[in-house]
Amino acid sequence: MSRPKSASLALLVLICFGSVAIAQRRPGQGTPTSTDIHVYVRYANEQPLGEHNQVEVVNEGGVPLLQALTNSEGQAVMTMLGSGTFRVRVSGPEIVTTLSEQINVSAGDRSAVVFVTVEKHPDGTLGAGPESGGVTSANQLKVPSAARKSFDKAVDAMQHHDLQKSADLFQKAIDAYPGYDAAYDNLGVALMQMNQPDKAKAAFERAVQLNDKNADANRNYSRLLIGAKQYAAAVEALKRALMVEPQDPSSLTLMSIAQYQTGDYDGALQSALKVHQVSHENYAMAHYVAGRVYEVKHDYPDATAQYQTYVKESRKGPQAEQVRAALARIAAKTSASAQPAPAAQ
Repeated sequence: MSRPKSASLALLVLICFGSVAIAQRRPGQGTPTSTDIHVYVRYANEQPLGEHNQVEVVNEGGVPLLQALTNSEGQAVMTMLGSGTFRVRVSGPEIVTTLSEQINVSAGDRSAVVFVTVEKHPDGTLGAGPESGGVTSANQLKVPSAARKSFDKAVDAMQHHDLQKSADLFQKAIDAYPGYDAAYDNLGVALMQMNQPDKAKAAFERAVQLNDKNADANRNYSRLLIGAKQYAAAVEALKRALMVEPQDPSSLTLMSIAQYQTGDYDGALQSALKVHQVSHENYAMAHYVAGRVYEVKHDYPDATAQYQTYVKESRKGPQAEQVRAALARIAAKTSASAQPAPAAQ
């Protein structure tokens, strides 16, 4: 069984740096066509909401445009295509549905950060602990106000593209509370954007040491590992992320990439197909990975179907040229195999 040339896999890792926890895309790459919406949901006492609560980006008419679930730290990330005025709506079984203030997204915005404060239902108890608000790390519940304020200022600095200030403020939050895994995670993101991968790796490693159930930290760590071609280690980080958020399309897509690169084609296909089973807008990459696996297996009809789905979902995506080349390659192979054998003389 032949393996596709490694050069054609280069674009597989582009996704690793396209949706980190808070960071913007790297400057100097042209005007982005999409905006990452980063939502942080907390109670009035600054305790994070917890996981499995619904977050929606809605238009002025209240129609949902994007949906996601909060992670264990009350965070959600969604990618908005286009521009306009929107709001974020947060709902869950134990909270009062809450609508944020207006968000104005311009065509050139790389990211937007939204903080939403929610309340328990009247029959609930505010800040009763992780049992009533989702799974939250013990470290996160202990974060002092000074550390959280530095964290929020760091997020704001990153939103304004001041990476050095952001990194300094995340470090200040860590100095105020050394157990702050989310601060280590996002410090790693800032350092990655500043092209300091060694320092970023140390930050991510510390984040997952403090809280191995921090799905964002494990995902961001896996992106760095994939970029460094440490695919087996990336698989382990993504396993931890998927234990917390088993249906997260970003983790599943990254897992499919890492598994493909280790030669675990069956695993890569399984992970990619799981992405197809959940809401996966902006994760057409999974169709590309699945197509590559099917092509490796010489299953050309299924490979063609996956590539065609990629083109349908992401006509101008980063792998679009490779997908079209793959479709032409498969068409040539199947056409050649269909040619009748020359008659015997």
